[in-house]
Amino acid sequence: MAGKDNLNLGGDAVEVEEKSGGKGKLIIILVAVVVLLGGGAGAFFFLSGGDSAEGEEAVEEVVEEAPKVPLYLDMEKLLVNLEHGGRTRYVQAEMQLMAYKQEAVDQATRDMPAIRDALITLFSQQDFAALKTIEGKDKLRADALIAVNKSLGLAPADGIQKIYFENFVLQ
Repeated sequence: MAGKDNLNLGGDAVEVEEKSGGKGKLIIILVAVVVLLGGGAGAFFFLSGGDSAEGEEAVEEVVEEAPKVPLYLDMEKLLVNLEHGGRTRYVQAEMQLMAYKQEAVDQATRDMPAIRDALITLFSQQDFAALKTIEGKDKLRADALIAVNKSLGLAPADGIQKIYFENFVLQ
């Protein structure tokens, strides 16, 4: 008999009808599901590192790599006189201080008289002719940044990061 088998179970004959391919397809589907679940679980543990403490460190690293948001502090206009060629000249500058830490901005706001004093002293020592060049302005900006952080008593990493001239007039 094609498609039927006789089984003898303890003397009783039982006929079992075979379905062509039904069991084979079910086994293939089950194996595929098990392989996919195992692969997914393996990928999860591999990518997560398996340890929750390491996972927390990875999250902290991502937070530290987030772009920093600059904070700006507007300074009042600075007017300084210089001696150049026997004549009195003037330097007028409007600046913005930039930091990434709110604490640095708060301290700079509180210590603004000390910052202004340090900058007036620095600006009054400059060579008027040098300030007409881009290089002279860049050097003054770098020196001003050092003077500001020194007057705040902060390391550059914790203090003011940049100084921007918004207006710079030589007269």
